[in-house]
Amino acid sequence: MIDLSDPTLDERLRRRNAEGHYEISEKEIILTVRSLQASGQASTARMLAETLLERCTPAFLFHSKGLSHRPDLREEAVANMNEHLLREMLNPDERFMIQNFVHYLRCLCADEFKRVLRQEGLHYRRDTEGRPAGRPQHVPRALMEPLQTTNNDETGPISADVADPHDQFEQMHAEDESQRILTYLSDPLDRSIMVLRAMEEMKWDDIAKLCARTERTVRSRYQRACDYLRTRMAEEEPVAYSSLASTTMQQHS
Repeated sequence: MIDLSDPTLDERLRRRNAEGHYEISEKEIILTVRSLQASGQASTARMLAETLLERCTPAFLFHSKGLSHRPDLREEAVANMNEHLLREMLNPDERFMIQNFVHYLRCLCADEFKRVLRQEGLHYRRDTEGRPAGRPQHVPRALMEPLQTTNNDETGPISADVADPHDQFEQMHAEDESQRILTYLSDPLDRSIMVLRAMEEMKWDDIAKLCARTERTVRSRYQRACDYLRTRMAEEEPVAYSSLASTTMQQHS
């Protein structure tokens, strides 16, 4: 626990040792924040939480650099990273961040960055050289419109001026497609982890409890499953385009 009565606390929170690590570690800050929050000392807990967020800001900016051409989206991604970190900092059941904070921070930044890309239709599959390949993996939310449009009034024209945040077309077909993709995973545990994380959006610690595994194991299996599915889907894409081209040629012949 951090000695809050130490007059040099502010300086120690920002001071690094000879190895370049902070004198007061992120783990100590997190545990102290949780203790203060539980005892009702919210103002002191907020001060320490802001210190941790300040430490993480360079990482947030680095991992959101790919959105430099869209300052609004970059700002949203950084805000999401801050909110995500603060929420899990206050969650006493979140253990991964105190076991390996550096790795946890990288995972958090990557998750939030990709989430913004997906919601804006900017997330592409990558080829072997890292270049975008194929079509975006999500419909930009600015282009989403409800399938069942309504009239502004009884005599007015059909209008779809307001974008629907829940794409009804995706909702109609995503379940069947998801189940088909999941059949690539032969291990039932991998399928369960994928469903709980990618579809149910459960937290890592909750998934670990349900699967009776450690968070590290769950994260590792999820990443391997994602890599495997990404490979299989990439193999599907040329076949799909070839089939489409063949059908089109037959129609015009």
